[in-house]
Amino acid sequence: MLPSQLFFVLLAASGVQAAPNFVVENAGPLLENASYHTRAATVTMSLSPHTSLVGDPVILNASPTAHPFVLSYRSSHVWDIIITGVPKLDFEVVALYSLTIYAKDNHGATASQTIFVQIEDVNEPPVFIGSLTQKNQVTEIYITEDTAYGTIIYRAAAEDPEGAVLEYSISPESSGFTIDSTGAISTARDLDFESGMRSFSLIIKVVDPGGLFATGNLKIFLVNVNNKDPILACSLFNIENGVLRVTFTNSTLHRKVNITLDEEIPVGKMIAMCQATDEDNLGGLTFGLDTVDDYFAVDKEKGTVVTTNHLDVEKTGFASALSFSIKACDGDQRCTVIPVATYIRGINDNSPFCDQYLIRYIGKEEIAKDTVVAKLSCHDLDKPPDTIHYAPSSGPVGSGQLFEQVPDTKNFIQVTKDLDYENPEVVAAGHMYEMMISVFDDLHPSHTVTVTILVEIAPENDFSPKFQALHYVFSVPETSEAFYKVGQVTAIDEDHPPDCLTYKIIKGHSQAVQMFWIHPFSGVIELTTQPDYESVRQYNLTVEAVDCDRDHPRTAVATVTVDIEDENDEAPVCTPYLYTAIIPDNVIAGTNVNGLKLNCHDRDSQDFEMRFEMASGNENLHFQLDPTRGSNTPKLVVKNPFHFESGTELQLQYHLVVHVIDDNLQYGKAVKSKTGTAVIDINVMRTSTPIPPTSSEQRKGLTIVYTAINTYKSSDWYVPFIFTLMAVFFVGLVSWMCFLLWRYGNIKTKSQRMTKEVSKSKFKGMKYVVGDRSQREKNVITETRNKNLEVLTETTVYETVFDGEATDPVSGNMYAYNSRTGARKWKTLEHQEESFGSIYFVSESSPLEESKHLKIPLQQ
Repeated sequence: MLPSQLFFVLLAASGVQAAPNFVVENAGPLLENASYHTRAATVTMSLSPHTSLVGDPVILNASPTAHPFVLSYRSSHVWDIIITGVPKLDFEVVALYSLTIYAKDNHGATASQTIFVQIEDVNEPPVFIGSLTQKNQVTEIYITEDTAYGTIIYRAAAEDPEGAVLEYSISPESSGFTIDSTGAISTARDLDFESGMRSFSLIIKVVDPGGLFATGNLKIFLVNVNNKDPILACSLFNIENGVLRVTFTNSTLHRKVNITLDEEIPVGKMIAMCQATDEDNLGGLTFGLDTVDDYFAVDKEKGTVVTTNHLDVEKTGFASALSFSIKACDGDQRCTVIPVATYIRGINDNSPFCDQYLIRYIGKEEIAKDTVVAKLSCHDLDKPPDTIHYAPSSGPVGSGQLFEQVPDTKNFIQVTKDLDYENPEVVAAGHMYEMMISVFDDLHPSHTVTVTILVEIAPENDFSPKFQALHYVFSVPETSEAFYKVGQVTAIDEDHPPDCLTYKIIKGHSQAVQMFWIHPFSGVIELTTQPDYESVRQYNLTVEAVDCDRDHPRTAVATVTVDIEDENDEAPVCTPYLYTAIIPDNVIAGTNVNGLKLNCHDRDSQDFEMRFEMASGNENLHFQLDPTRGSNTPKLVVKNPFHFESGTELQLQYHLVVHVIDDNLQYGKAVKSKTGTAVIDINVMRTSTPIPPTSSEQRKGLTIVYTAINTYKSSDWYVPFIFTLMAVFFVGLVSWMCFLLWRYGNIKTKSQRMTKEVSKSKFKGMKYVVGDRSQREKNVITETRNKNLEVLTETTVYETVFDGEATDPVSGNMYAYNSRTGARKWKTLEHQEESFGSIYFVSESSPLEESKHLKIPLQQ
């Protein structure tokens, strides 16, 4: 079949003679670029008489399913097949469409016919793919200025509907970019954001073999990058002898700069001022300093370099040549550097100094002529070293004086004539000469120091010291305290000066702590602490006297005997200090209390020289020490027996304080007495049961006898504490009783209210149970009430158990008693019990029904 012809093939037809019939008119082949609503064919439908179509014919089973055709009614039984435009006709996609036309009449007869629509190819222009597809729209791309030559920065993609090979071109051609046959756009030269164009507008053209083309707009922007180092320019200052000179340099010269600075310039002195620029103009320039020392610093923002430490060429380890580098860096740490070598120049800023500023020369008896008496050794720290000069300042030194400088060696001082200790001129001068030498350097004579020279003529030490006595004897009372003057030793020395002696004790201290101290110049011996006759009675000291000769001192020794005089300075001591004893109350007079006896001693008295006194605690004189003097072990005996039955004797504890005094004058020895103390605690134990009081009148009931013994001591702190607790308990009890009364008032008010509300009625014999159900005995009160409630009494019975019997010594009657509480009752009386209860008062009876019992709540 020819492509330029439109043919129709009848594939199926109805076998019914009355079926509709299709007639298709050929409209010719369709071009793929045919416009919307173009007619592809005309369909004419023929029907049998008396028949009509049901609806319009339709297109069924199209191949492909998606097609751009539709049946459009034109006139009676005539329809046009026209193009809808969706989907678009494209020869490269679908070259032939298959359409089936279907129709049905009102008698149910159907007819269908398949037609083919041929699409003819048309040469179409190429189209871009991607961002260049949109017309009248510029595609923007950004590249960095440091993009290398020949780098592909973009790929233009286009395609031809017919699949032909395309050609790409770019304009303008001098833009610095090229495009190859694949559409790859590359850089054709080096780019520079700072000096060249910063954006490029390009037109990309693609052409097919038929001359059809498409264009796209591309704009390239350069992005500034930090690809250049900053440029640093500095003004560096030379300071020599205080004169300022400026040196200019910048980093483009690539050379090292040398400057010179005086030492001792002030800390914080500016030595350089720098500025920095950056062609990238990205900002963030900062200054820095590379140095191995801490003598210089730079301001990070301003670029000024200052000194930060003291520049002193004389300092140990200080290098006279210091190197550092000034640098300027941008935000990405691209830096430029200017190296600087700094030479520190020394100045004369130090005064001379000497090894000695006071030189003392001591000659023995005689100093010969030309004897060198002083050698001055002075120095100057300044570099280079300056010449040091020596000149007499004061004293007998110089031309025609007793002393002069040695020729050609000005720092040596010598004697110009013989000096004898016995010479009247020397004696008149006091055997000592003082002179001063000024020391200064060349440049600044104001830098001057002074050295003092003392020349002394001393005699020879020919004689040893001598004590006035070789043996001294002193007596010291035992009660003497520190700084007590024991005595004085004296020595003399015939050498000059005559009284230049020192004293010291070299031997004789037998104890760890030195007992004596001697004044080094006066020879006075004093006590350092109180002596003890009982420990050491005599000290033998060796005292040494030393003269003033430092090189060859001469000494002398003397013996000092110190006798300690005995005195009564210690009080008697009893062992043990506290005694305790327990005795019955029926002990007879003269009995030794538990065999107790004191054991007392006195270090500075005899045992028979003690006497004993009862200082306190011996109430009613029940106790006595036997003997009271002449013995160190007296016994404690009962002097007066106890009478607790009479009722006048109540105390059971005795705290006896005994004074032990060492002033017994039995042998006629008078001393300053000392008193010791011993303590004896005695507890008296009751052995008989107290007799109850008698009465001529016998009463019924329970008799309670209270016996109280006051045994309170000042040390019994808990007694007032217990009384305080009892007071608190009493306050709580009163508060609780007030609460009960308040509750009773409420009950009374409610009872009156019930009387008014409940109707009156009579009732008979009711039983009221009162008392505690847990008790052994219960009292049942039965009472008949008619109208009003009477007083009800609750009785609580307490039963006392008597577990002992005794005879009243007065009446002779027997009685029973409770050993725990002390309660008593006579045996001749009937057994009775005291009953104590709580009474409740109820006023105004409440009328209740007769058949009911009134239950009164009782409180336990």
